[in-house]
Amino acid sequence: MEEKKKPGRPLSVIYADAKQAITRQVGNTMAAYGLPIFMAEGILSGVLAEIRSNAANELADDTARYEEELKEYYETEAKEKQETFEKEKEELITLFENPEEVPGASEENVAGEEPVIEEVE
Repeated sequence: MEEKKKPGRPLSVIYADAKQAITRQVGNTMAAYGLPIFMAEGILSGVLAEIRSNAANELADDTARYEEELKEYYETEAKEKQETFEKEKEELITLFENPEEVPGASEENVAGEEPVIEEVE
């Protein structure tokens, strides 16, 4: 049976709700302190500058973390591929040096000659 998931709130709805709540709180704060609009505008400009600075720092941190995770991922991938390569190389060297130890290996197969395939009726 297919699992049903509750739909998430769209970002546009979250944005609108957050904006409305912030606007309401600014109005309440202005009323509580008796601030004229020009003072609220100065305060909000300062708050916005802090938010922008924090957003820039957050972006820089997230970018650095992402780049580090990506580097670790590719280093792990490269290490796994190198280990696989070394293992296969060792197997091929062993096969080449000791063809009699490999079951089903014949001289012509090991020497690189194409085996003759006969059609059966």
